[in-house]
Amino acid sequence: MKKIAIFCLFVLAVTGCKKETTSTFISGPSSNTDKASTGSSAAAFLSADTYMSLRVELQYAPGMQPQTQTLTNLSNFLAERLNKPGGVLVNSKQTASFGKSIVSIADITNYTDQYRTAYTDGNQITLYIVFADADYATSGVVGVAYRNTAICVFEKTIQANSGGINQASRVKVETGVLLHEIGHLLGLTNNGTVMTTPHEDTANKAHCNNSNCLMYHSIETTGLMNMLNNSVPVLDANCLADLKANGGK
Repeated sequence: MKKIAIFCLFVLAVTGCKKETTSTFISGPSSNTDKASTGSSAAAFLSADTYMSLRVELQYAPGMQPQTQTLTNLSNFLAERLNKPGGVLVNSKQTASFGKSIVSIADITNYTDQYRTAYTDGNQITLYIVFADADYATSGVVGVAYRNTAICVFEKTIQANSGGINQASRVKVETGVLLHEIGHLLGLTNNGTVMTTPHEDTANKAHCNNSNCLMYHSIETTGLMNMLNNSVPVLDANCLADLKANGGK
């Protein structure tokens, strides 16, 4: 398996019908609340100590709107895992094209700075998600968690690798990508949320060593795409225990 070694960025990759996760580590900008490093706001997302509610600002480029069931799965996951007595609100809308077929992390952060409108304020934390009409500069990548409150899903790549014969449904791929990347924002594994029991894959930092877990770096044999033909992988007991210990449910 090819590993990427650049900065503090988390990606979910797919090659053919095999999907794998690859981690890279960079220190993100820290000029304000929503420009810190990935995983640094784990407790803020999970607990109600500082922020009582969550607002999700989800944007999508033309033709890249996620499936309705994907948004339902996203809302359910957040409600099940985060202690937000003030509720979780998901707003989605179409926004501009990225304007190029391949984008870098710099392109993504520039786009975010231009189009993101909701930021953490008062007792409400925000999560920004964008569905891009572009492929990532690293071939096969379908999602990245960057900064501390942002995710980019490469919907163009997902649409090209799902929904066909012998492929997982688009809903399942979108859901798997979103939940995996959210897991990184929640500090999994051992990257902002302390482990209650050692279970980090030492060869693939910030990932779980359980091959059946949503946070595993790759799925052996048939790969995550084929696993998604049955069901979306879920967080294992160790990852769930970590989230609960850091203020989650």
